[in-house]
Amino acid sequence: MYGADRLRWVFQIRFPEANPLGNRVDARDVLDPDAKTARGFRGRVAGHYRPCGPNPWDDYTFVVEDQGIIDVLPGLKIQLEQRGARFRMRRQGKVVRVEWEPSDRDLEKLSVDDIRERRRLFLAEYVESFDEAQGQAAAVIARKLDS
Repeated sequence: MYGADRLRWVFQIRFPEANPLGNRVDARDVLDPDAKTARGFRGRVAGHYRPCGPNPWDDYTFVVEDQGIIDVLPGLKIQLEQRGARFRMRRQGKVVRVEWEPSDRDLEKLSVDDIRERRRLFLAEYVESFDEAQGQAAAVIARKLDS
């Protein structure tokens, strides 16, 4: 197994929700930031979310596409994934899924290199939570519906 087939296989193991049939994500949930980056770090872009139809309210599906390693700047609003050291962010007009690439110094801090330990270290070192501004619910909803 070589080339694109191997890449699809690797991503299928690392991102089981990115199945060939495509799991649909509601347009309002494709990027709903719940945190921001505290420090800069590197991450691997694993793919992007593509709309399933022409309307802004149509569902999105995840498209597996290795776009290489990028530098993630501090202060960016991100949406944390449920598992692993992964998150969604906006990049070049698309919502992309990024997996944290630990530095050598970060790897030394890991007592055991498993998915839970990586997530714990990622959240502790590079992510800070934030709450939507109180009293501005209508503005937040309108902004989310417009995007």
